[in-house]
Amino acid sequence: MAEKMNFSVQDAVLDNLERLSREYSIISDQRLLELWDIAIPMVKISLELFDEGLDSYDVLSVVSEVLSFGEYRVSEYTTPEHRDLISRGTRVLARSDRALFTDLYLRGLSEARRPFDEGDFLIEGSSSEMFTYVRNSLSDEAYDVFSQEFSDPRVRYSDSFKDAARLLSSGEVDFCLFPLEEKGGARLPTVAELIFRNDFKINSVTPVFGPDGNADMKYALVSRSFSVPKRKADDDIYLELRLGADVDTALSELLSASDHFGMTLYRVNTVNFDTEGESETYFSVVIKDGGTGFAPLLVYLALFVRDFVPVGIYKNLE
Repeated sequence: MAEKMNFSVQDAVLDNLERLSREYSIISDQRLLELWDIAIPMVKISLELFDEGLDSYDVLSVVSEVLSFGEYRVSEYTTPEHRDLISRGTRVLARSDRALFTDLYLRGLSEARRPFDEGDFLIEGSSSEMFTYVRNSLSDEAYDVFSQEFSDPRVRYSDSFKDAARLLSSGEVDFCLFPLEEKGGARLPTVAELIFRNDFKINSVTPVFGPDGNADMKYALVSRSFSVPKRKADDDIYLELRLGADVDTALSELLSASDHFGMTLYRVNTVNFDTEGESETYFSVVIKDGGTGFAPLLVYLALFVRDFVPVGIYKNLE
């Protein structure tokens, strides 16, 4: 079989591709200069809005209303049989420009000493370290893990998940423990529904194995606000988001931007919840941090996707 393989890439073709790559880099540099011409005045406007007292979400909401790069059309001089392929490429180029613009916008704000950080989007709250959960051997094991991060943890046991959610939602407790995933990674629908209905935030996730070591479930520590974990050198941080599935480009925008900012997809699922008597479909997405935080991705989403909800931030799932 090897003797029949006489295919090879010609040196002239490789030389042409290399030359075109260099030309592309020059054009890319020119594109960045054009994107700077959009980013600089937007930074100025953003700083003025911050000075007026608007928070980060409001600032991004205002500037995103007028943010546009126009349409990326295919030239009429392209080879007709290539137009469809090139059109797909321009869609990729448009997403790349949006991510690059976000980089430039953040750089401008940072130089003006008003950078975004995760805390601008993942609002933390104060608490008194009161926990609740439905008691059994697995939840006791999870509590033993979670409570190590607190100085004065106390427990009020609940009779059911619904009762635990009620206590948390009313503010009678600060944290609730829920079984989140069964062995194999399947989310528990009842718990997912409670988190969705009450807009709870996942603060931490831990595996539990039970007395015989075979349970292999994951428990979640949830509250009414976020708890951004402190990063250590070897920590992996995960951001969980919920996207509206009715926006065709939302998921592709998220995945493309995540890759651009050095993050990786950990998991994506489709979930359904009843809203006002109708079933609504969402994407549940977990993104793994690349080591520099999630602020660039959250800014990108606020500018270009909008229909997203942060659900949790936690570390060391694996």
